[in-house]
Amino acid sequence: MNYITAFMAVFLFMRPKSFLKRMILAGLMFTALSQAADSTRVTLIFGGDVTLANHFGRYIKNDFAYAFKKLDIFRQADIAMVNLENPLTVSTDKTEKLFNFKAAPPLAEVLSSGGVDLVTLANNHIYDFNQSGLLETLEVLNRRGIYYTGAGRMEEEAHHPLILKRKGLRLGFFSYYGTHKHSNSHPATADSAGTAMRRIGLIRRDIEKYRDLTDVIIVNFHWGLEKEHYPQKEQIRLAHQVIDAGADLIIGHHPHVLQGVELYKGKAVFYSLGNFIFGGNSRTYELSALAAVDIFKNKEGPVIKPRLVPIEIDHWQPSVLDSLRAKSVIDSVRKYSQIFEHSIF
Repeated sequence: MNYITAFMAVFLFMRPKSFLKRMILAGLMFTALSQAADSTRVTLIFGGDVTLANHFGRYIKNDFAYAFKKLDIFRQADIAMVNLENPLTVSTDKTEKLFNFKAAPPLAEVLSSGGVDLVTLANNHIYDFNQSGLLETLEVLNRRGIYYTGAGRMEEEAHHPLILKRKGLRLGFFSYYGTHKHSNSHPATADSAGTAMRRIGLIRRDIEKYRDLTDVIIVNFHWGLEKEHYPQKEQIRLAHQVIDAGADLIIGHHPHVLQGVELYKGKAVFYSLGNFIFGGNSRTYELSALAAVDIFKNKEGPVIKPRLVPIEIDHWQPSVLDSLRAKSVIDSVRKYSQIFEHSIF
């Protein structure tokens, strides 16, 4: 007998006549229903671009708990994930490019203490201090108990998904960036470290290989044009191809601003989550959003319910917006989503 059946039996047997007793029993039944829902619901939280370097590092000094002090939603989630756009390294071996980011290894505590379970490393800054910086980052994350996807010591590791099991659901996470090697893109090879390339043939191969080992497949893409609120046509085409290949959810980042959220064949595509804790620039206040995804398991398969959580970021410290101010963020993303046939709005 489960909680709900038990409380209903008690309620019907006692048939309480007093209003107070009826309210108490009704409250107990509501609590039981909530507990039953929580036992089957898996909640995922995704944040956008994170750089623990430069302005952020200088501002917080050694207060590693600062960034997530007002963001309990990360610690409460079953899995919380962000895009980590800097190596955690002491390396001085810079890649030749315009902007190079890195953070000292102890700053990994910002993520672990804040409730971050998983990071994607498939982006244009994780190789800023060459292979030595990336390899040290993998070691630092492993020591901190933070999972990663989208990069590795070799191609096989970079393309291998992270599969986590929560409440009976097997969740597979893939991450991709770049279509070829250039100054900002260093794809992993059979014998060298790097990122997983964002090529549809490789993505189809990966999904097909691991589809039977997962119940839900989540794909992260680092893509698009910076400061643009609308994705390019080729991004939309790729998103559709990847969902057709078996992905259940797509999370995007890189533009540093919010973009629309498409619903394609019932699957959500968050094209860009914008900045989250981005110490790479000096801006001390901005509005952004998180992606929150509730997944329920039933006989027909997982039911996925995506939503947007508006946030404000004050001196690199995010917090959830109240309903009045959240409306402006929702309205903006709804506007950006009007280019799609279907969206989450």
